[in-house]
Amino acid sequence: MIKLRRMNRKYDLVVILEPELKAEEQEKLLAKIKKTITDLKGELSENVKLGVKQLTYPISKKKEGIFVELKLNLPADKTLSFRQKLQGEEQILRYLMVAEEKEA
Repeated sequence: MIKLRRMNRKYDLVVILEPELKAEEQEKLLAKIKKTITDLKGELSENVKLGVKQLTYPISKKKEGIFVELKLNLPADKTLSFRQKLQGEEQILRYLMVAEEKEA
């Protein structure tokens, strides 16, 4: 039987949060995301709050959202589970997770 190595990949994640969230609620949600990452044997390397921005089109009847950029390492086989957990969060309007390209 062939064993597959668990390969960690680097990802950029941009999350759009509900605009009504207070600072403490934002911190609580970001701590929950970080815990999910560590539970899945990943690590969060960077967390940048980009602030409230206008949306190009309304999402769930919201015209603006709080943007947060996260850089993380996660085992490739855990990304689906992580995405499902993000989708289950009601306070997240949208997210985009992109794998960083490997340097040659």
